[in-house]
Amino acid sequence: MEFHVDSYTGEILNKTNNHLYIKPCKELEHVVAHYTITFQNNETIPEGSVLHLIPDVSGCFVFRFLDNFVLSVWGPTTEIVTVKNDLNTVGSKFFVEFLPGGLYQVLGIDISETVDKKYELQDFNKELFEEINKHVNTMTTFDEIVEKVNTILTREVRKHRIDQCIAHWINRIIKNKENVNTKQIAEDLGFSERQITRYFNRYVGMSVKKFSKIVRINHVIEEFNQNNFTQLATHHDYFDQAHFNHVFKEICGKSPSHYLKNMSDFYNEIYKF
Repeated sequence: MEFHVDSYTGEILNKTNNHLYIKPCKELEHVVAHYTITFQNNETIPEGSVLHLIPDVSGCFVFRFLDNFVLSVWGPTTEIVTVKNDLNTVGSKFFVEFLPGGLYQVLGIDISETVDKKYELQDFNKELFEEINKHVNTMTTFDEIVEKVNTILTREVRKHRIDQCIAHWINRIIKNKENVNTKQIAEDLGFSERQITRYFNRYVGMSVKKFSKIVRINHVIEEFNQNNFTQLATHHDYFDQAHFNHVFKEICGKSPSHYLKNMSDFYNEIYKF
């Protein structure tokens, strides 16, 4: 079973040497950041090379087209994940990259159980896996896959709605890059702090504090090429340079200077934040 990147002919967000980024349908824009197709190029990747994936607090589906179709579920990540850089040694893969809270809206399970873990979809929802597997086995193009995934996910999302006031705060943290705490949200919504913690654990898999901290670091990474460390620390309301360095290393496992010197070894999601 093999699919080729050229079999996708629809609209794209961007194309790099190894990645094709695709917008989901309009009904899924609040759930899915994008679809990604990975593909090979003519560059040589040294044997043993790895990629360090920046935590993205959201999760994804990974379609692998082996002798048998495999659909893996990655839960939201709160720490660096190191994977083999096999972009030029395996065939194309297809990713559904969720927005924070999106994985819950598709699976309807407590997302805190999936954080920093990888599963097979059939472990959570055998019926959904078998449906997707049945369709994939009759397809030959990524056009067909994107169309069918849009249809299936749109249907599943209607079953698992996030409380709108919580969804508002999830989006606010992402867009405004705010350093938010549980008490602030609880006072705004008239809920107890315990309720807010329970909602965030269920929908995004972690506390408000951890979610906010990782979102802010992702925004910082987006701006690394535009500002120096001191400017970034000030702009994102860190106490000082030392505080920024500490938080960055806590989330990414390396210092900001190490990250800048070795950026090609890291991969961060440019369309989630």
